[in-house]
Amino acid sequence: MAERWTAAQVNSLAPDASSQKAGAKLGVPGPWSDTGYQESERLLWGDCKGSGSKPYQVTVSVADSDTAYNCTCPSRKFPCKHALGLLLLWAAGTIADTETLPERVEAWAASRRDRAEKSAARSAAKAEKAAADPEGAAKRAAQRAERIGNGLADLDRWLTDQIAAGISDSSALSYGAVDPVAKRLVDAQAPGVANRVRTLTTARSSSGDRWPDAVLTEFARLHLLCEAWSRLGELPPAMQDTVRRRIGISVDADAVRRDGERVADRWHVLGTRDRAADKLTERRIWLRGAETGRLAMLLAFGAMQQAPALALPVGAVYRAEMAFHSEALPLRAQMESGELETVAAVPDGGTLQTAADEFAAALAVDPWQEGWPVVVADAVPDRDGELRDAEGRRVPLLCDETALWRLLAVSGGHPVTVFGDYTDAGFEPLTVWSEGAAVAL
Repeated sequence: MAERWTAAQVNSLAPDASSQKAGAKLGVPGPWSDTGYQESERLLWGDCKGSGSKPYQVTVSVADSDTAYNCTCPSRKFPCKHALGLLLLWAAGTIADTETLPERVEAWAASRRDRAEKSAARSAAKAEKAAADPEGAAKRAAQRAERIGNGLADLDRWLTDQIAAGISDSSALSYGAVDPVAKRLVDAQAPGVANRVRTLTTARSSSGDRWPDAVLTEFARLHLLCEAWSRLGELPPAMQDTVRRRIGISVDADAVRRDGERVADRWHVLGTRDRAADKLTERRIWLRGAETGRLAMLLAFGAMQQAPALALPVGAVYRAEMAFHSEALPLRAQMESGELETVAAVPDGGTLQTAADEFAAALAVDPWQEGWPVVVADAVPDRDGELRDAEGRRVPLLCDETALWRLLAVSGGHPVTVFGDYTDAGFEPLTVWSEGAAVAL
């Protein structure tokens, strides 16, 4: 029998602090009726009394590595407060096991299975089509490569023009100036580069006095990507795959499962982050192998303003096998057959110097890497927005006021263990451990 989650693990799934607070209010039996849990399918359900005449019907799949939520409420947050409340009830052991599924729960589960089967069938049909017509597949790939090459050549000329003219004029990086360049890259089937170009519009406003360095650094990375594509055949295979991903050429998930490097371990969920990305919500989940020390990053997407279905409780440990994407810096992975174990102890961490060294080593392998996941031990945050380690080194904290104050509240001026993304601009904290429990920021 798989373990039920803890309250801390449930709270770590909340999309924000207000949802966590609202979910805690619903994590009591009072507003709930017709609740149940089926262990064999890992399905959880219940009706929650709301302000209307009809209760909200909530269904949750707590299957390992396949968490999903459904609620009849109008909230765009996933999980919503009702799903969080139901999960807290389940975690407390107040929802009884049953083998009988309500009709609505069975229909929802069947619909999810049907979508998964159709997706697998589409992938198989695509692979079969390519195998049946290798010449046609090669021709289409060559046509896309040519379009990408032409688009990147235009981008490189634009970058050269910006350097020649200088970047002191703010209008050169305005939305009106940059968006046509990005759209040209979308037309050239290079969406990854288009997204990077669009970030130039915010570089000046978000980088303070160092904005010229930030802009020129991104110009250099874009130029390097253009050069790498023009010489793709000269690069090692793993670096070719890295360049393709940076360009925006997607990798078939079935191909990763079939051909990717596999690493079995007990994976500690270190942290998670959601960001808006090209009309989608992008979720990144970082894990570290307890025995191998290997880092892994899971990537999932949801519709704009809606969280992706993939959600792993921060602080949990999964015994699972990871299939890693082929890249020069193999970090992105897909979790296969995960099994939830228990809450892990506080992870081992290093110093800020160790974090800087690890980030530098990552950049040496993949120059487009924007940050590196690190755990910093014995770290103390301060009100000035800096993080200090035991050796006295400091880095700026890259977070909003809400996350900063939560971090300060957990720390209370004492050393804590913090997980986050170490970048050349500072450290973005994502998780802090308090009395052995993970607190998502």
